[in-house]
Amino acid sequence: MKKNKISINIISSFNHSNLVSLLKNNKSYDFEINEVNYNQVFQVLTNPKDKIWKKKSNISLVWTTPEDIFPEFKKLIYNKKINPDILKEQVVSFCSYLKSIKKNSDFVLIPNWVLKQPIESNIALGYSKSRGLDYNLSFINYILSEELNSEKNLHILNTNKWVSNCGVKNTYNSKLWYLMKCPFSNDFFKEAISDILNFYKSSLGFIKKLLILDLDDTVWGGIVGEVGWKKLRIGGHDYIGEAFHDFQTKIKSLKNHGILLAVASKNEESNATEAFSKHPEMVLTMDDFVTHRINWDDKAKNIAEMVKELNLGLQSVVFFDDSPFERERVREILPEVYVPDLPKDPTEYSNFLSKLRCFDLVHVTEEDKIRGDLYKSEFKRKKLKQNNKSLSKWIETLGLEIIIENINNKNSPRALQLLNKTNQMNLSTRRMTENEFQKWIQKKTNYLWTVRAKDKFGDYGIIGILSISVKEKNAYLVDFVMSCRVVGRFIEETIIQFLKDFCRKNNIKKINGTYIKTQKNTLCYQFLQKLKILKKDKNSFTLLPSKEKINIPNIKITKPKMLEKANVS
Repeated sequence: MKKNKISINIISSFNHSNLVSLLKNNKSYDFEINEVNYNQVFQVLTNPKDKIWKKKSNISLVWTTPEDIFPEFKKLIYNKKINPDILKEQVVSFCSYLKSIKKNSDFVLIPNWVLKQPIESNIALGYSKSRGLDYNLSFINYILSEELNSEKNLHILNTNKWVSNCGVKNTYNSKLWYLMKCPFSNDFFKEAISDILNFYKSSLGFIKKLLILDLDDTVWGGIVGEVGWKKLRIGGHDYIGEAFHDFQTKIKSLKNHGILLAVASKNEESNATEAFSKHPEMVLTMDDFVTHRINWDDKAKNIAEMVKELNLGLQSVVFFDDSPFERERVREILPEVYVPDLPKDPTEYSNFLSKLRCFDLVHVTEEDKIRGDLYKSEFKRKKLKQNNKSLSKWIETLGLEIIIENINNKNSPRALQLLNKTNQMNLSTRRMTENEFQKWIQKKTNYLWTVRAKDKFGDYGIIGILSISVKEKNAYLVDFVMSCRVVGRFIEETIIQFLKDFCRKNNIKKINGTYIKTQKNTLCYQFLQKLKILKKDKNSFTLLPSKEKINIPNIKITKPKMLEKANVS
């Protein structure tokens, strides 16, 4: 099996050789590792000509311990009084060095600070401003966050979570420290590697989008068809009920971050919906689910139907069920669906979900927050479509409006998300890191627009991007990307017409493009064939910015100004 390649720079204040060994033995990724001798942090960060910066990397990991890099903090180890202002200056200065290297990597990852060996603080002085280790450790991590949170490709990793998962005893290894100046255990490094990999995969759009849930003994305790909704174990003065209540709260938080929820349950639908509507301790409601199959059919069949209904891929789906039989059935019939084994004890459900990294997002866009509502509005549109035999008449009944905007700081995260996550209506399916994306749109010859749509049922959000590169009065169509949930509404034709009009008014003579075939973007090819612009036996095409219009129903369109470059930083 071919491994995916990731280039990573490692700069640390301690011996990181064990971390390097674990990276090299990773079964899924082939790490190209560039490292410098430990405890050379400032020498490397302040030298733009250092050999580690000769080649741009995917990731630069800068991992330090505070007592090694901040002289003022080190005084605390000896129980000496410090000057908080001086400590703050040292941290801010260090952050400026981190900012200076961001152009050398797609991402700079900085684990937040923990001590290199556990030190029991004096109970009375632990949170003393001038002497307390605990207070000042929290203080410098706060400054780190404040300094770096606005930086687009600098990200802080939660080291405290790794300590929590390992436990303090299994985080530190005193023997390794005294033998080779490595403060942390291999288990701790494995936690770090897991988060680094999950962050990188998430940045490229490889996350799960849909969580499908069983109900009985999965979302609540008990079988609703047997005990009735009043006797379900959810909330109340019952430790199992509290566990299910907390589990539902975690699931609700995923929904609020843009993960879609659905139900696949063997039950009488009336019993299940009654439980959601009447039980006073229920956190989730039927409104939280974009679709459901509550019946006695095969769950694998139900899951396949719902995924098709939502126009998603099976690889985007996670299925939770307390039954080993049902889990194995879905794994066998739908191997692309991720079916983790839920713990046998419901009190472990919340922790299990918290540690599941497949839903992690690098950015949470406005579209993510309302994703469930967007899908529900879509169902209303489809219902209206059934009553209109003519597609054009349906579009006019919807009152569709399209807003095309220049790329800017506000819509940039969503544009990058669409670029990296969209597979079907995608001309080239090129993937870009945040840093690469920002560099591309800053070039004077490159132009990128986002496409938003809305109608009488609500706002679709940003559902497409269009980009061109202009040279010598010719334009090259680089990106033509649209969310597949809105394909077939003349939005794609409207975008192409906008491009033709834009180029004609700006004296651009022709628009060239190339369709790059992948396993999933046949939909884009079919659209290009529909326009009859593909050259015979080739995947290239040319559009002439003529006055001849594409036949489009009555759609309101709001356009940006001519050849205006937006200020994106």
